[in-house]
Amino acid sequence: GGEPISALTKVHHPEPMLSLANARSAEELRAWVLRMRNHLAREGIENPTFRYVCEPKIDGLAMSLIYRDGVLERGATRGNGEIGENVTHNLRTIASIPQRIEDAPAMIEVRGEVYMSLPDFAALNERRAAAGLSTFMNPRNSAAGTIRQLDPKLTAERPLSFWAYGVGAAEGMAFGSQWDALGWLRDRGFPVNRDIVRLDTEDEVVERCLDWQERRGALEFEIDGVVVKVDDAELQRRLGVVGRGPRWAIAWKFP
Repeated sequence: GGEPISALTKVHHPEPMLSLANARSAEELRAWVLRMRNHLAREGIENPTFRYVCEPKIDGLAMSLIYRDGVLERGATRGNGEIGENVTHNLRTIASIPQRIEDAPAMIEVRGEVYMSLPDFAALNERRAAAGLSTFMNPRNSAAGTIRQLDPKLTAERPLSFWAYGVGAAEGMAFGSQWDALGWLRDRGFPVNRDIVRLDTEDEVVERCLDWQERRGALEFEIDGVVVKVDDAELQRRLGVVGRGPRWAIAWKFP
């Protein structure tokens, strides 16, 4: 429910929020790695050592949080990748999102996913049914409707959660790897998924993706795949972006 979405103000992201290419099999994942090697070879980088960070792909809403001098200034939806909707008023009601962070740089953009856990979603629907209200179809739609409410009091009554999965733009700070960025976020109180791993080989990555596929039904949140990223920030920079997606990341999508 809530008021029309058009009433939310639009904001520009400091850096575009890109979309990911997909892989649906071990062959497609290996083809992605080969494309990266070929691209780097053209750049004069022979036999780079790839390490990979594998993260559950939460079925929620991507968010960009801007902190200035350690204080949450603004939070916005992904939108079209360039321009999102300002939902700061609602993000302030989510307990797992820090309002202030220690020894932060002048500006840092924290990226993550707002979602509703399955137990929280079930409990919310039970409360709504008991009150004679319509129930929500699924956790993602429920989270999407909630984060776009204009009344933060309504948002506070609904159980939203947040996972941080990376750093976008930053001033006065740079991370050498995705793994380091996740560690920094975790140390400052951001919820970072405990099951994220760093792996050394393509075979381990494939095994991990298949493992997530097996376990997805036992998790407390909905996932629709696994995001695989090249860990090293310098290799990410050299790989760059093609079209609307980074060359250095891919989404392993479940069937």
